[in-house]
Amino acid sequence: MELLKDILDQIFRLMIDIDEDIEESWLRPKEGFQLDVDEDEDNVNFGKGCVDRLVSSIGDEIMLPLVG
Repeated sequence: MELLKDILDQIFRLMIDIDEDIEESWLRPKEGFQLDVDEDEDNVNFGKGCVDRLVSSIGDEIMLPLVG
């Protein structure tokens, strides 16, 4: 059970990975700038897929209490 908790923790960390160092250009974006979120969505979609596969293979009775 602890291993599953550790795996889920790592998956969720990947999904919300935020760089600690913020470039100056990010602090003062040009007027009309729109963030391209495709790269961030890749990590989120990958994480969702990992969690879905874990739930499918291990079973929701075990996984859902760990996710919630």
